[in-house]
Amino acid sequence: MATPQDSSAIRKGGYLRPGPVESFVSNGLKTQDYYFDLPLKHADPSCKDTIVVFARKVVAIERQADSEKMPWLIFFQGGPGFQGPAYNTGWVKTAAKKYNVLLLDQRGTGLSTPMTVQALSQFKTAQEQADYFMQFRADSIVRDSELIRETILANCTDKKWSLLGQSYGGFCITTYLSMFPESVTAAYITGGIPPVFDSLEDVYRKSYKSVMEHTERYYKRFPMDVKRVKKIMKYLATNNVKLANGGVLTPRKFQQMGMGFGISGGMDRLHSLCLQAFVTLNGKEELSSSFLTEMAAQEHIPPIYAVLHESIYCDGPGVASNWTASKLLSGEFKTTFEYSVKEYEAYEDDSSKLVYFTGEHMYDWMLDDYASLRPLKECADILAKCTTWPKLYDPEVLARNTVPVAAALYYDDMYVARECSEKTAKGIKGIQLFVTNEYMHSGLRDNDGILTKLFKMVSNELDVPVA
Repeated sequence: MATPQDSSAIRKGGYLRPGPVESFVSNGLKTQDYYFDLPLKHADPSCKDTIVVFARKVVAIERQADSEKMPWLIFFQGGPGFQGPAYNTGWVKTAAKKYNVLLLDQRGTGLSTPMTVQALSQFKTAQEQADYFMQFRADSIVRDSELIRETILANCTDKKWSLLGQSYGGFCITTYLSMFPESVTAAYITGGIPPVFDSLEDVYRKSYKSVMEHTERYYKRFPMDVKRVKKIMKYLATNNVKLANGGVLTPRKFQQMGMGFGISGGMDRLHSLCLQAFVTLNGKEELSSSFLTEMAAQEHIPPIYAVLHESIYCDGPGVASNWTASKLLSGEFKTTFEYSVKEYEAYEDDSSKLVYFTGEHMYDWMLDDYASLRPLKECADILAKCTTWPKLYDPEVLARNTVPVAAALYYDDMYVARECSEKTAKGIKGIQLFVTNEYMHSGLRDNDGILTKLFKMVSNELDVPVA
């Protein structure tokens, strides 16, 4: 049952919203929910606009009596644009026995002030929308976290905390280590050391090659899907398929289903979808309602994820994303990924001619095919051309880093290229790497033993070479 807690136990005033703090006990965990009123524009003190940022504290019931003496661990979610994980996730239960775990809904996500098409409709112009979007990158997320740390640790003897980041959350941690290393006790990264020293073009070249390999792996696992996928693609190319939400289901949109290949269960989900793709009605085959419902669900994509995704690789002024994934797809990777009925018709029964899926790439045409994103088309184009992004990383600070850092790298990670991560790791003094081919990008969610190993690496219980 939820019970109110007195927020003054943390701090009177400051950024914490006044009033009772909701709390509940479930699954062996005690939670407390916090809402913070934070500046929209950290770099512009003259701007008085604020947003709400939500965070949930989680601690094991058996540790709640001495939680005030326990250290803190803040978690940064992958994305960008996705809310924090469920409080009863496996790794959270593990960490909550050792830390006060703070699950952050990064600005624009979850219970924080939402970044939705509905919310963005309040702006009169696409430029105003773009200016608002620019406040939702890692630099702002980190500054939010600093104000939260100052607030909830104000009465603590140790005013530092530890960081844990999954995927894009690791990008945020690297920004944190660049901006506020003095606030950090230790940092743990899973599948998320950013490509600090690689261009956006190089990042996406590696990404396309990786999803090609994963596509081939998919067909080796489900060889009969070679023909099934061709059948689906031909149907989509020769029929105007509208989804219930107003979106258009095109061949290139179906190819985006490869985005799940790099996480556990992703290939199995697509195989299941292919198996139930068609039904026969009155002697004629058509796409099944279950297939169309699943494809419509793919449109529920956070605006931050779609519109700001390429910008997370823009480290500083003078760098524009320019729809890099789209340019590479229509350029050097065109012959691999492009589909045409004329070309593939002769190969319907030829298993050597494959339809390749795409991965974690955001395309300019998504602002046409995805009904939910159409209102943001002009705004997205403005951001793609933007060259005034602030710096995210400081190589000089990272090179003299003194914060203990342990990171898990997944050998053939489809989302964050291991080679790029290893290059960055060489520039972070003292970082320890756990490189493994036993887990996919979803390793932290799949096995909490990964986090336990990272904890032991930092506490020197395991002998792991420094990068």
